[in-house]
Amino acid sequence: MSKKTEVMEEVKTNNVAEPVDIDVKAKEAIDTLRVQLKEHLQQADYHKTMATKAQGALEVLLQLHPEKENSEG
Repeated sequence: MSKKTEVMEEVKTNNVAEPVDIDVKAKEAIDTLRVQLKEHLQQADYHKTMATKAQGALEVLLQLHPEKENSEG
């Protein structure tokens, strides 16, 4: 009977180890995605700010140096 008990314990251990491994991988994926989301949101804010600055600078330069109309000739 002790052999039966040992086999049952091995089976239980093997069955439990697999879901734990999946849980660890899922948690790692969740953490990775959270980090990626945070980085992309920060980059989006940065790019929006830089686009606004570029637009403002372009408007100032166009006021200082207006473009000539192509319909002159």
